[in-house]
Amino acid sequence: MSQDNNKDANENFDNIESHEYDGIREQNNPAPLWITLLFLVTIGFSLFYLIHYFGYPGNERDQASEYAKSVAEWESQQAVLKEANQADMPELSMAQMIEKGKGLYEKNACMACHGSGGEGNSIGPNLTDNYWINGCSVENVMDVIANGRPTKGMTPYKNMMQEEEIKYLANYILNSMVGSSPVNPKDPQGEACE
Repeated sequence: MSQDNNKDANENFDNIESHEYDGIREQNNPAPLWITLLFLVTIGFSLFYLIHYFGYPGNERDQASEYAKSVAEWESQQAVLKEANQADMPELSMAQMIEKGKGLYEKNACMACHGSGGEGNSIGPNLTDNYWINGCSVENVMDVIANGRPTKGMTPYKNMMQEEEIKYLANYILNSMVGSSPVNPKDPQGEACE
């Protein structure tokens, strides 16, 4: 039994490094081969990943380039959809645009905020006078209809109406409502348009 103990002690002594600190000897106990290989594979993969996604300039795999690609794809899809929608919309005369705009005014319940005749109420401004808060051109009115003014309570309609429909509604407001004399109009707001 003492021989076995001496043999184990000698084996342990053989595994001990030559240096000693404060009476503590360091044992030479290397990591298993599979852990060492796994560690080396992990380092290799990380180097490949870094080079592939961040390593060399101009590879366009960084976040900004990926974002720019996705935006470009989305814009091209929107352009195709816009062309398809415009192909479906025939050119209309001003009278036809006004008629369609009137239907859209009623369909989208614009009278809830602007009154049935555009006279305005406690929420929306008067659409019949010559004073406008956000500009009085067709483009300005289309922008307000499309993008809304959420801080003022105006809902954006760009996801609910096509661009041509927004154009019809803007023309109805500017060519049919402006200058009309509704009952009980709201006081003018904004700047006078010529």
